[in-house]
Amino acid sequence: MSRNTYIFAGPPGSAEMVMSIVETALGRSFIRQAGSDPYIRADPVAVYMGGHDFDDGDVYSPAGTPIAVKTTYPNLIDIRDTERDFQRQQDTAARIFAAIKADGRIKAVYIDDMQHVLDSCDLHPQPAG
Repeated sequence: MSRNTYIFAGPPGSAEMVMSIVETALGRSFIRQAGSDPYIRADPVAVYMGGHDFDDGDVYSPAGTPIAVKTTYPNLIDIRDTERDFQRQQDTAARIFAAIKADGRIKAVYIDDMQHVLDSCDLHPQPAG
C-alpha cells in the first residue's frame, strides 16, 4: 500500500497562485484537461492540484490542535510516485513546500499520510504599498 503525501494550501481563492509556485518549483506546467484536476507529469512522479473533501479537524498539529484544512487550506497538492519510491515522493513534496514557504504569499501544511504534519508555513507580512 502506498503512502500519501499532501500539501494543503490556502487561503481560499489562491489556487492559481499555488499552481504558479508549483510550476516554477518543478520547472513544468500543469496539464489541464476537461473533467479532471490539473496535473504535472514528471515521470515517475505525478503532482495533482485541486480541491479536497477533507474536513476541519481531520488532521492535528503536533501540539494536538485540529487543523482547519477545509476552511483555511482549500487547495490540495497531491504528490505521487508511480513507482512507489516514497523517498523520491517526499523529496518532490519537500521541494514544492520549500518553494511555497520561500514565496510567502500563501499558507501551507505539509502532511505525511494524513497522520503527521511535517511542516507548515504562514503568510509572510506584505509591505504596505
